Amino acid sequence: MEIEDVSISVEIHENSLIYRRWGSLGSTEKLLLQESCSFLLNPIEPVNMPKRLTHFLLVDFQKTVILEPGATRKVYITFPIEVGVFVSHEKEEFELIDIFSFARLKYTLYGVPSNGIICKYWKSDVSLSPPDTNPLHTGYIDLKIVNDTDHMIEINKAIFNAYGMKIYYEENKVVMKAVMKIPSRKLAETEFIHCPGKGRFKKAMELYVSSKLRVSGTKCIMEYGL
Repeated sequence: MEIEDVSISVEIHENSLIYRRWGSLGSTEKLLLQESCSFLLNPIEPVNMPKRLTHFLLVDFQKTVILEPGATRKVYITFPIEVGVFVSHEKEEFELIDIFSFARLKYTLYGVPSNGIICKYWKSDVSLSPPDTNPLHTGYIDLKIVNDTDHMIEINKAIFNAYGMKIYYEENKVVMKAVMKIPSRKLAETEFIHCPGKGRFKKAMELYVSSKLRVSGTKCIMEYGL
């Protein structure tokens, strides 16, 4: 299998399998001590590469969004794609064996140095309609912004918690849907929601569920500014 300039193969070796990935993103080889399995490749929460240092994604807006008092509006922003390779044996659950990404990898600190949050960093344009994206590199978030204040609110960024991400994909698109609620000038809460009625879209495997990691809440409170 070839995905752009990355090659993936699975070879039978005696009564086991050898998984290999090589190309522009480096190489990896793993021995699977089983005779057969099913493979699944799909987009996963984009906070794992190059290491799992955080479960927060910060999307920095290329232009400031200003929302009038009491208003609710929808915008579209992009996010980086990470691809997970999963395997399963017969009817057992899928387990992750590899992750790779074509997106540029960067981290940032949200908040003050003494008590801030390390976040995966991504810079995105803000549009009023779904953007054209390369599903191997970027997806987009359908973001509803709710201004519950009596003031004009300026928004320059959004932070999301990977524990709540719900990714949907098809051949040419990878999408998520989220809500940002703003109760004050310097405070916001983001949360992902399901995308009902997407029809041809498939729901991606949730890595933080398949890995049986303990979920400590799915919302993200932005308390160090918007």
